Amino acid sequence: MTKTANMLSVESSQERYAEERRQGEKLLAGGCADVAWGWSGPAGAIRAERRAEFLIQQAGLKPGVTCLELGCGTGEFTTRLLRSGCALSAVELSEATAAVCRQRVAGKAEIIVGNIETGEGLQGRTFAAIVGISVLHHVNMELCLKHTLTLLKPGGRFAFSEPNMSNPQVWLERHVGFLRRWRHATLHETAFRACALRRLFESAGLEVSVCEPFDFLHPSTPRWCIGAVKLLERMLEATPLRVLAGSVRIAGGRATMNAE
Repeated sequence: MTKTANMLSVESSQERYAEERRQGEKLLAGGCADVAWGWSGPAGAIRAERRAEFLIQQAGLKPGVTCLELGCGTGEFTTRLLRSGCALSAVELSEATAAVCRQRVAGKAEIIVGNIETGEGLQGRTFAAIVGISVLHHVNMELCLKHTLTLLKPGGRFAFSEPNMSNPQVWLERHVGFLRRWRHATLHETAFRACALRRLFESAGLEVSVCEPFDFLHPSTPRWCIGAVKLLERMLEATPLRVLAGSVRIAGGRATMNAE
């Protein structure tokens, strides 16, 4: 069985795609998609805004910039990215969640049902920015870098946020069966350590300007103690314990071609 950089089997790809579609349909049917993905509630909203702002700033999103959002899901971040005024396209594997996203954006973004491992739905396209939140840990990175990140124009920018495998909760969710099921994680979902994620992007010829663990604010943090957690967070991020943060963020770009 062939496995690549993040250990997802190429041979099992059709099974993985089917599981992702079933997962989307299951969460939508249960009405718990936002809860499962950690964007609901006061702390979840703060976390979502942090990530959206990171993508907008690091990818240089503004009017006139063509941007591709990978794995848009139900549109939680698609709607936030639209605030930048960029010309936004968003691709999603699950037809069910893509339909919800399409309703939410109401024609303000192009929603594509496609596959970021194979490039399906994106053929012949190029973009000035490619971004995503919690999507790369679902896919075979070697294929995604080959078939989708290559759509980034010379001089273009990318920005992503992913779960951090060095975080104890994330590690347990990926390795302990009942925790995986409780957190609605599929069997093939993984996570990234900052150094490994940087190597993946650099091995694909991309330049990385930022790659670091961040965010100690747990989505279930009650409103009344968010301020205290944010204070503690600032202290932890100034120490080696930063490596244990909940997520990893990465940004950079594709080098501009030299004029001949």
